[in-house]
Amino acid sequence: MPSHARDDSVRFVGVGTKSVTLLVAATLAACGSDPRLRVDGSVLERISVENRLLLFDAENELDIAIDDRDQLLEEMRALELRRRTALDGQEDAERAARRFRDDGDAERAEIAALRGDAAGARLEHLGARRKATEVRLARQERVLVVAEARFELAKARLVKRNNVPGAADLRIEEFEKQVTRYQEKVAAFDERLAEAEAQVAEREEAWSMASARLRQASRGAYGSRWLD
Repeated sequence: MPSHARDDSVRFVGVGTKSVTLLVAATLAACGSDPRLRVDGSVLERISVENRLLLFDAENELDIAIDDRDQLLEEMRALELRRRTALDGQEDAERAARRFRDDGDAERAEIAALRGDAAGARLEHLGARRKATEVRLARQERVLVVAEARFELAKARLVKRNNVPGAADLRIEEFEKQVTRYQEKVAAFDERLAEAEAQVAEREEAWSMASARLRQASRGAYGSRWLD
């Protein structure tokens, strides 16, 4: 489940005088989009372990969504390390270019300048990748909420199927509508993600061209994108 803090308010669904209370929590997460309708976990204790196994698929989907979110966070950290390396390379190349120009070594100064250009192009490519990853992460946060909403829907259906006391008061259609609403929030990011990925492709092409110029000028000594 998400690690962000929650600001929970709680309301009860009427269930009759002799039945257990089905707790539906109205949650407002820090990210502002956690599922509002929830089935209290204590209700599931009245259902056999065998029947609770029916929640496996929904719970597995939630676990996958969490893993995907965590992978994107790790990618953000890796991109930042690569950005620092590229920045160091650009600064080193610029210093070398100035030094060679001062020494009157035009050929080596040109190669150093091209190294700086390639490092700069790489920085722009990494910046575009970071922006695209940020959009993917924002989208994935909403995918995670969809998975949570589906898990709550699966629990609500299980409670209904097992006729737990108070189940009659659960409105499955409300849980279904909740899933649909969060799915729409995911779809709203698709266009933004496509634009960000197009920028990544554009910046990658520019980096490739800068690297090719460097390889040609240095006769292959520099400009390998695999070694950057």
